[in-house]
Amino acid sequence: MLFIFASRSRPREDRYLNARVALMCLGAGLGLAGMLLDIGWLIWIALAALLAGLALRHLRARHQGTDEEGAEPF
Repeated sequence: MLFIFASRSRPREDRYLNARVALMCLGAGLGLAGMLLDIGWLIWIALAALLAGLALRHLRARHQGTDEEGAEPF
Protein backbone atom coordinates (compact mmCIF):
# COMPACT_ATOMS: atom_id res chain seq x y z
CA MET A 1 0.00 0.00 0.00
CA LEU A 2 3.08 2.22 0.16
CA PHE A 3 3.08 2.83 -3.59
CA ILE A 4 -0.61 3.55 -3.95
CA PHE A 5 -0.02 6.51 -6.25
CA ALA A 6 2.55 4.79 -8.48
CA SER A 7 1.21 4.38 -11.97
CA ARG A 8 2.05 1.31 -13.99
CA SER A 9 1.45 3.21 -17.22
CA ARG A 10 4.43 5.50 -16.65
CA PRO A 11 7.51 4.75 -18.72
CA ARG A 12 10.30 3.09 -16.78
CA GLU A 13 13.16 4.99 -18.42
CA ASP A 14 14.09 8.47 -17.28
CA ARG A 15 17.33 9.83 -18.62
CA TYR A 16 17.32 12.71 -16.11
CA LEU A 17 16.82 10.54 -13.03
CA ASN A 18 20.48 10.49 -11.96
CA ALA A 19 20.80 14.26 -12.40
CA ARG A 20 17.57 14.85 -10.46
CA VAL A 21 18.66 12.67 -7.57
CA ALA A 22 22.10 14.30 -7.49
CA LEU A 23 20.61 17.81 -7.51
CA MET A 24 18.13 16.95 -4.79
CA CYS A 25 20.83 15.42 -2.56
CA LEU A 26 23.17 18.35 -3.21
CA GLY A 27 20.41 20.84 -2.44
CA ALA A 28 19.42 19.05 0.75
CA GLY A 29 23.03 18.84 1.93
CA LEU A 30 23.78 22.46 1.13
CA GLY A 31 20.53 23.56 2.76
CA LEU A 32 21.31 21.71 5.97
CA ALA A 33 24.86 23.03 6.02
CA GLY A 34 23.63 26.56 5.37
CA MET A 35 21.12 26.35 8.22
CA LEU A 36 23.65 24.77 10.58
CA LEU A 37 26.33 27.38 9.82
CA ASP A 38 23.81 30.22 9.43
CA ILE A 39 25.09 31.21 5.97
CA GLY A 40 22.31 32.84 3.96
CA TRP A 41 23.88 32.62 0.52
CA LEU A 42 24.47 28.87 0.94
CA ILE A 43 20.77 28.39 1.64
CA TRP A 44 19.91 30.29 -1.57
CA ILE A 45 22.29 28.08 -3.58
CA ALA A 46 20.62 25.02 -2.03
CA LEU A 47 17.22 26.36 -3.01
CA ALA A 48 18.44 26.90 -6.58
CA ALA A 49 19.71 23.30 -6.74
CA LEU A 50 16.37 21.97 -5.46
CA LEU A 51 14.45 24.06 -7.99
CA ALA A 52 16.73 22.83 -10.79
CA GLY A 53 15.91 19.25 -9.77
CA LEU A 54 12.22 20.03 -9.95
CA ALA A 55 12.68 21.71 -13.33
CA LEU A 56 14.23 18.51 -14.70
CA ARG A 57 11.04 16.66 -13.82
CA HIS A 58 8.93 19.03 -15.85
CA LEU A 59 11.45 19.02 -18.69
CA ARG A 60 11.08 15.24 -18.94
CA ALA A 61 7.28 15.46 -19.02
CA ARG A 62 7.34 18.14 -21.71
CA HIS A 63 9.60 16.14 -24.03
CA GLN A 64 7.47 13.00 -23.80
CA GLY A 65 4.43 14.68 -25.32
CA THR A 66 1.34 12.52 -25.54
CA ASP A 67 1.06 8.76 -25.69
CA GLU A 68 -0.68 6.64 -28.32
CA GLU A 69 -4.22 7.39 -27.15
CA GLY A 70 -3.61 11.14 -27.13
CA ALA A 71 -3.86 11.43 -23.35
CA GLU A 72 -1.58 13.55 -21.23
CA PRO A 73 1.54 11.78 -19.87
CA PHE A 74 0.36 12.19 -16.28
